[in-house]
Amino acid sequence: MRRLLATFLLITATSVVTLAQNTSSKTPNKGDARQEHSTYREKPLSFYLTEARTDNLRADALRSIGSFGIDAASALPQLISGLKDSDVQVRMAAAWAISQVAPATSPATVKALEQALSDDNPRVRSLAAVALRQTAPEAADAIPQLVAALNDPVDYVRAPAADALGAIGPAARVAVGPLAKRLMVKDEQVFVLRSISYALGNIGPDARAALPALEEAQKQVRVSYAAQSAILKIKGLPLSTY
Repeated sequence: MRRLLATFLLITATSVVTLAQNTSSKTPNKGDARQEHSTYREKPLSFYLTEARTDNLRADALRSIGSFGIDAASALPQLISGLKDSDVQVRMAAAWAISQVAPATSPATVKALEQALSDDNPRVRSLAAVALRQTAPEAADAIPQLVAALNDPVDYVRAPAADALGAIGPAARVAVGPLAKRLMVKDEQVFVLRSISYALGNIGPDARAALPALEEAQKQVRVSYAAQSAILKIKGLPLSTY
C-alpha cells in the first residue's frame, strides 16, 4: 500500500513539474514581446528604411515605419526629413508616422511639426497637429503655431490644434484667450467646439477667463457636456457622472 501511494505521489509530482514547464514555455516575457513587435508584415525596420530611399515607395515605407510605434524612434530623422518632401503623400505619411512613434520625440521633431502646421496641404497640417498632440507636453514650444492654427480655414485642422493645446495642459495658458474667442465664433463646427471646450478644461484653473464663453457654449445641446465638463474642471469641482 505504501509503495502504491509513493508511486502515485511520484507520478503526480512529475505531472505538476511538466505542466509548470509547459506553461512557462508558453508565457512570453518582456523580451519576447519586444521581439514580437520588431517586425511589421514580417519585415524588420531596416527593410522599410531602405524602401524609404526609393521615390515611388517612400510614402508607403514611412507609413510602415510608423506601424513600429516607439520601436521606430531611431527612424525619427528620416521621418522629419519626410515632412519636407516635395511629394504631399510623403509629407502626410511622415506626419502620421511621427504621431505613431510618439512619445519618443525630440526638440527637432517638434520644430519640424511646427513648420508643417504651415504646409500648403490641409491634411498635412491636420496630421502635424495630431502628431503634436501625441508629443505633448514636449510640444509646448509649438503653442504659438497651434494658436494660429485655431484660425485655419479648414475645420479638421482647427480641431486637432485645439486637442494639442489641451494635451499640453496648463502650460498652454496663453492660448485661453484665442480658444475662448474661437468658441464664440458663429456657425463653428460642433466637433471643433467640443475640442476647444475640452482643451480649456485641460488647461484648468488658469482658463477661468473662458468661463463666460463656456457657459454660452453650454446652451448648445451637442456641446453642452464638453462645456460643462470644462467648467467643472476649471472650477476644481468633481465631474458629473451618468
